Amino acid sequence: MADGNSHPFNNDVIADDTIAQLRKQLSHQQQQHQHNSKHKDLIDLLSSNHTSNHFLNSIDPSINISSQAITDDDFNRLKSIIRSTIWPIDHLIRRQLWMNILTLNRVSTSKQHRITHHTSQTPLSTSTITIDSSLHSLTSKLSQWPNFVDITNLCFYHLTESRGCLLLQHILFTFALHHPDLTYCPALEPLSALLLHYFNEHEVLYLINRLLIKHWLCGETRLQWEANCNVFKKLLKIYYKSTADVIELRYTNTKVFYQEWFWWIFRYLPFAYLVKIMDCFLLEGPKILYRIGLALVHLFIKYVISIHYC
Repeated sequence: MADGNSHPFNNDVIADDTIAQLRKQLSHQQQQHQHNSKHKDLIDLLSSNHTSNHFLNSIDPSINISSQAITDDDFNRLKSIIRSTIWPIDHLIRRQLWMNILTLNRVSTSKQHRITHHTSQTPLSTSTITIDSSLHSLTSKLSQWPNFVDITNLCFYHLTESRGCLLLQHILFTFALHHPDLTYCPALEPLSALLLHYFNEHEVLYLINRLLIKHWLCGETRLQWEANCNVFKKLLKIYYKSTADVIELRYTNTKVFYQEWFWWIFRYLPFAYLVKIMDCFLLEGPKILYRIGLALVHLFIKYVISIHYC
């Protein structure tokens, strides 16, 4: 479990020497920023919308987490703070921040008075009981992955092979058991792996269930996944038409090219980049991934062209 007194990482799934190496990579300026920076605006904003603000100062894994409403104005303020603030990957606020922002429901200001006291029907402590009974029954299946996982693009990042990867398998099999209609969802494995760096297995299951409820997993069937790839292709033609034209000329199988857009982010970007992307994604949803993917393919094609003319 994460040690709230020193860093937010999940010690059960990340080796101590790996954590030390990650923290050593931080610049002196980043370390100073972590110790000196105050987050009163962020905490005040979350508490003003009746979120589970006590979680920001708690490391108790059994705490109940409620789903709460946030007005458009406050959502935009929160979005601005999270986009503009670069917290180090071991910042103490991150674990608590991710839980809080993913339990927010954005509503228009005119509707706020009707849903101010709305809460989730599945608090975290209730989920824990279900998860425990499921994990023990799935041990024999850990030689394989659930059918919705893309086994050609497994992402483990800094998870230990003996404990971290095994626990990730437990989490995904448990999720598959409770969601049999989920037939193809490649995004779930890397997102779960990233969350597991900061949360225990019960919290990860709660959070990916929130992502499923919000329909933020970039597709829950193969047809939906391919539809998301087509959306990415159309967005590229709208915002970077010249880049899309070059792709059409240089690649014979553009369908395969565009189906890789998600993995350009989650397989190839550095861990520190992914953590910052998660800060924004958990608040704003898949549009963040589309924007990053568009930027990456645009820069890649510019690089390919420059190499060609050298």
